[in-house]
Amino acid sequence: MSKLVAIIGATGPQGGSVLKTLYASENHKLRALTCNPDSSIKALVAKYPGIELDQADLDDAASLCKEFDNVDTVFGMTDYYALMQKEQFKQDKGAVDAAINAGVKMLVYSGMGSMTVLSGGKYTNCVHFDNKHNIEEYLNSKSDAIGGFVIYLGCYMETT
Repeated sequence: MSKLVAIIGATGPQGGSVLKTLYASENHKLRALTCNPDSSIKALVAKYPGIELDQADLDDAASLCKEFDNVDTVFGMTDYYALMQKEQFKQDKGAVDAAINAGVKMLVYSGMGSMTVLSGGKYTNCVHFDNKHNIEEYLNSKSDAIGGFVIYLGCYMETT
């Protein structure tokens, strides 16, 4: 039986790449989640027939838990620029908690190293990097409840 993978940010560069790769493998059922209902949804449905597509409200843990119902794996990516800096941590933590509450077995998180830690405290105002690092630590602290994996991608996936 195919495993169901939910992809947060499926209309963006990272989530879109995950969607494209898993769709081509034909080994998974896919649930594409987007925070922006207007972001290329019609094109996504036309390009990937048979996928489930839904809007994910990262501020509503209960609705997010429903999106993760029967999901085996979640790919998690949030858009820092669309969020207030402090909201990113709250939303990412909510996604981890919702995945655990829904019984998801594995969460793959798109993370970044902490500039505060990596610079020995010299650079302390890279909130995006530090938020991602804090979620990585939070995910690791939940290893008894969910398999957590963190990937680090280059800061510039594309330069268009």
